[in-house]
Amino acid sequence: MAEPRVFPLRCPVRNYAWGQRGLRSAVAQLVASGDPAASVDPERPYAELWMGAHPSGDAEVLDGRDPPRTLGSWLAEHPACLGPKVRDAFGGRLPFLFKVLSVRTALSIQAHPNKELAAKLHAQFPQHYPDTNHKPEMAIALTPFEGLCGFRPVEEIAAFLRAVPELRALVGEVAAEQLERSASHDPRGVSAALRVCFTCLMKSEKEVFGQQLALLVERISQQGG
Repeated sequence: MAEPRVFPLRCPVRNYAWGQRGLRSAVAQLVASGDPAASVDPERPYAELWMGAHPSGDAEVLDGRDPPRTLGSWLAEHPACLGPKVRDAFGGRLPFLFKVLSVRTALSIQAHPNKELAAKLHAQFPQHYPDTNHKPEMAIALTPFEGLCGFRPVEEIAAFLRAVPELRALVGEVAAEQLERSASHDPRGVSAALRVCFTCLMKSEKEVFGQQLALLVERISQQGG
């Protein structure tokens, strides 16, 4: 049997709202350069290009077959291509997903569980956690890029809660007061208070969130005028 050669991939694209639009996106440029027949909508966001065998976006191997096979199925037929160490350690599966991101605005909040929690969440909510793996990440910026991790200092968050009544309304008075009382030298108290505030904010009803956002916009507009 002939050894497998190197084949091009047709990689899935994610059109998240935060992506750069049209050919301003590096993702769209890669798609167009790899497929002359590809159509790029100048007003559509092209946020991510996925190169891997993720169940939510498996690349296709262009090896001449019609229809083409997914990378996941191709690797299942050619497990030796992963190398013995990777094959044995990860059960014949590709252990990473390579992504190219082209970012226009702030991304949505990301929450990545550890390996144990990932398996539990996958069992409970497979629609939100499509695999059992955790999500350690390594990012390499190809252009100037700003990344944020964690929370602001608790003193700043408490100041926002005092200065922005709409935010305080979403968090709730009890949670806001708990955060204001927590001392910065007590990491456990700060962590617990932040958890309560964040949970209240993220579990706010959509209608209530919209109302408070409208009030905030109206108040800032009046101040500016």
